[in-house]
Amino acid sequence: MAKRDKSVVGEFVTSVLEHPPERALEALSERRVVKLRCRKNESFVELYAFCGKERSYMMIPRTFCGCKDFELNVVLRGLRGSCYHLVALELAASRGRLRIVEVDCDTLGAVALELLLGEDSPTLRRVVRTPPPANSGGNLPDRSGDEGRGVSE
Repeated sequence: MAKRDKSVVGEFVTSVLEHPPERALEALSERRVVKLRCRKNESFVELYAFCGKERSYMMIPRTFCGCKDFELNVVLRGLRGSCYHLVALELAASRGRLRIVEVDCDTLGAVALELLLGEDSPTLRRVVRTPPPANSGGNLPDRSGDEGRGVSE
């Protein structure tokens, strides 16, 4: 059983940014990489998620994805350096295309729990169901979801 440490994953993700997989580019254009954040005291708590067409996954940049491909082919078998979800996250961050959605902390906790349990997250789907504004272009907060109220930058 091969094990990958986070530096290997991070190095791989960086290495493919010049010629990323088509699936990562598609996810980027569809704005499926999301950073949820809530204000906790004077700072933010953040969670990165990939909103797939059928499932969603929690991600830790350059380190971890909750998808089965990452678990089986990156961590256990060592066949790949990363999944395309982490590449899409890195692309979104480096190109200013992260979809940032501000939520209350209870909502962020619900999404985290649903994703950690390996389920799709109905809460995440509800929060991001409204597309981001067409003119948002980059890392701008998306306050269009039901939970995106009351938090200012």
